[in-house]
Parts: sequence; structure tokens; C-alpha cells
Amino acid sequence: MTWTRHRPKALSWALVLAFVLVIVFTVRHYTSGGVAVSDDLVGLVLRLAVLVLIAVTYLRIGGSTTVSADGLVVHNGVRALEIERGAVTAVREDPRRGGAVAVLGNGRAVELPGVPMSDVATLRKRLKRR
Repeated sequence: MTWTRHRPKALSWALVLAFVLVIVFTVRHYTSGGVAVSDDLVGLVLRLAVLVLIAVTYLRIGGSTTVSADGLVVHNGVRALEIERGAVTAVREDPRRGGAVAVLGNGRAVELPGVPMSDVATLRKRLKRR
């Protein structure tokens, strides 16, 4: 069974617009002749950091959780994490995130994107099946 956390369209468009605006203002800033790129390395680095932050934010908004008898596959939007069934000690509701988290044997909690609090019992049952 798979749960998917979709990106809200309004937020996606806002992040795309912010990305484009940063690029447009950066190109305009350096091509207008007022500042040479070599004289403003700190500004360029900060602009690139903002672009990376916007891209990572966009990716982290999405994600999915797949459960099987073997364990969990959690894709947080940036990378996939495979968790064996034996490594999961508990699956708990997390009202702060509005969803669920898997507690691992080492005490680490892993967010389960897309899983609503109402499906925690279903997730537990699917994880316990052989």
C-alpha cells in the first residue's frame, strides 16, 4: 500500500515564481553594468544559496510512503529510505506533523509522508503481515 503527499499547487507555483524572480533579478543585476560578478562573489553565493533553498523546499514538500511485509520505503522528496520491518519498533501518530512517524530501534523517528493519522492502524497491520 502506498500513501503520497502531494504538493499544493499554490505553493508549487509560488516557489517556481520565487525561483524565476531570483534568476531574473540576478541576471539583471549583473548585466546592467553596475556590478561585475568578480566584485560581488558574496552576493552571487547568497543568490545561489537562495536558489538551492527554494529547490530543496519544493522537493521536500512532496513524498510517499510504501509499506509491505518486508518493511517501509519512505521517499521524503529528496531521497528514498528503505527500512526493514524488524528495525521499526513502533508506528505512532504525530499531531505536530499531522501524520505518522516510525520509531526505529535506535530511537530515531522517521516521518512517514502522506500517511494521515487516521491510517496509522492500517499501516501497523500491513507492516505486521508476513
